[in-house]
Amino acid sequence: MRVGIVGAGLSGLAAARELIAGGHEVVVIEKSRGVGGRLAARRIAGTVVDHGAPLLEFSHGSPLAELVRSLAPDEVVQMGPGAIAFPSGATRLAKLMAHGVDVVLGVRIAALRAARGGIELAGEQGNTHGVVDAVVISAPAPQAADLLQRSPEAGDRVAALRGAVYDPAVMILAGLRIDTPESLDPFAPIAPFVRITAESAKGRDPVDGVVPIVARLTPGVSADLLEAADADILADLSPQLLASCGATGEPAWAQVKRWRYATVPASLDQRVVNPEGARIVVCGDTIAAGGLADVYESGLAVARYLVGGASTR
Repeated sequence: MRVGIVGAGLSGLAAARELIAGGHEVVVIEKSRGVGGRLAARRIAGTVVDHGAPLLEFSHGSPLAELVRSLAPDEVVQMGPGAIAFPSGATRLAKLMAHGVDVVLGVRIAALRAARGGIELAGEQGNTHGVVDAVVISAPAPQAADLLQRSPEAGDRVAALRGAVYDPAVMILAGLRIDTPESLDPFAPIAPFVRITAESAKGRDPVDGVVPIVARLTPGVSADLLEAADADILADLSPQLLASCGATGEPAWAQVKRWRYATVPASLDQRVVNPEGARIVVCGDTIAAGGLADVYESGLAVARYLVGGASTR
């Protein structure tokens, strides 16, 4: 069986690896320039900042824990019971997962068309990226709905996916001249911040005395500022951030990062999203709102479903 996977985040790569292990042919197509989705990190001023998931959290013996143990037993920093970080950035796990997988970057799939007994992966310009026997969509629900709407398997699940509710997240990434915190979340967040994380606690030494901080705004404030200019956000909120962290002087550097589809308060019913007999299936936080461990397992589940007809959860 040849399977096309839309999205190279945690669940999409989980599905790809599970299918490849079963002897199936897989192509993963990702619209961004890199793999990982919300396992996102960027290099700023000589250091690494995780601007997606702050940590990888899972229970001992879970499939995600076993994956990390098998791929990178010596690369992680223990951040507490059931929580780890990669000093080189959260993207490291996705890169390890993608090793040996056929991943096509920088391509957006716009439609899924019936073709020659299979499903054609069609790009934005109408060009084809191959014909497959089945498709796994690991994109957020609104994007999954758009693809299903332009597929031979639309049905009632398009409306269900369009009804999914996401909380957005706007974050300020900043380099502050403060004492190096010993813990990941050493600061009591002051509204409108809901979490302030010290990236230096992940085995990353400060550069030139500058501690990298990720400050996440509350969902309500994030929604209000989603379309605001970066300069306006930084001008309005940097004073509160500096006060929260006990910093003096201006940040050495500062950026704004936005996630329109950050977290899902409640998952959709997987029986509606992935009806019996579907050859186009959806995984990720659309049907797994419990955290990264559940997101990972949703990818494994859809792969097993396509192969053997088992439940997608």
